[in-house]
Amino acid sequence: MRFILRAKTHSLSGSVQLPASKSISNRLLIIRALSPHPFEIENLSGADDTASLQLALERNDIITDVGPAGTAMRFLTALYASRPGEKVLTGSKRMKQRPISVLVDALRQLGANINYLEKEGFPPLHIEGRRLNGGKVEVAGDISSQFITALMLIGPTLPQPLVISIQGDPLSRPYIKMTQKLMQKCGAQVEIDQHTITVQPGRYRSSTFPVEQDWSAAAFWMAFAALARKAKFTLQGLESHSIQGDASVTEVFEAFGVSSTFTEEGLLVTKNNAPSAMERWNFRDHPDLVQPAAVAAAGIGKAFSFEGLDNLRLKETDRIAALQEELKKIGVSSAVDQHTLSLVASAATAPSDAFEVYSDHRMAMSLASLSMIFDELTIRDPMVVSKSYPGFWKEVEKYVDVRAGR
Repeated sequence: MRFILRAKTHSLSGSVQLPASKSISNRLLIIRALSPHPFEIENLSGADDTASLQLALERNDIITDVGPAGTAMRFLTALYASRPGEKVLTGSKRMKQRPISVLVDALRQLGANINYLEKEGFPPLHIEGRRLNGGKVEVAGDISSQFITALMLIGPTLPQPLVISIQGDPLSRPYIKMTQKLMQKCGAQVEIDQHTITVQPGRYRSSTFPVEQDWSAAAFWMAFAALARKAKFTLQGLESHSIQGDASVTEVFEAFGVSSTFTEEGLLVTKNNAPSAMERWNFRDHPDLVQPAAVAAAGIGKAFSFEGLDNLRLKETDRIAALQEELKKIGVSSAVDQHTLSLVASAATAPSDAFEVYSDHRMAMSLASLSMIFDELTIRDPMVVSKSYPGFWKEVEKYVDVRAGR
């Protein structure tokens, strides 16, 4: 399947509905599963990843297939390992290529019994759940913060304090802080001191818990604003006091001529036609912002260096290679030096071919913003956006004619 996009307007106004935060929703689902008293989660994300996790928790089958849901794979590995019972945890073809040994090794240090069913270090997993011991574990911080979060979430259920010693500077540190804040709001005792996280034994408790709107999704609309001729619209429901690290998107997109201010309705986004002089940004803490920012930079013809891309090759696809390949189609060249992607300043040209998204929701939504500068473009496998933002195309249709093709 493919979508053919033609802009109805190049002046964006009105308002856009964002999805609820998938990251917050998934953490709360695990906390609720570990809580002695269930609680209501308001505004739970409708994303496929959240649905996969919710279904797994509700059905409690011996064999659980989470498909491409990476968060569900990591969080369920820790949950299943800490509960009595036998489980097989598997996923999509790509999921079986995403390493999980860092988490498995840490859980084994706590007494878990986990074995690999196919390739060593990768899903699928056979898990014989048991009561884990607690104590100190060492975890590499340069692969995925979700491994650390998975351990943190089960911490209050262990009989001894859980002490996580992070080796090196952890990626996506704001996501670890998010986990801490959610756990604390639900009654857990969690302390973070530089490279050590300590979770005390106890129990979760909570009343009704509301989920924020998703700041990561806001980045795609920032890209639309950067590439439109005029833009003044509201991203509904975003608040200034957020626990999401990706709220930094407002700073990032100042480099591409996008301003934003908070109102009673949400975040007012405006194109100011005055990109800042900033020419580089370290995305180590904000990897989900790389793709929309890279497409925006390419679309306005700005040279820009995207630093701190340590684990972008291990996501739904190799996101660095995918960006390089697709931006070539609009005449934008780039170079990679270790963990930095640098775009060369050049005028974007009409796409030479349909855009591929590599089964990656963030690629699809980022590339869609190019409809603001080209008469027509085609995106293959567009419905992959449901992984995090099921209502994305409905919102896009306010400004773009979206036609299905084969």
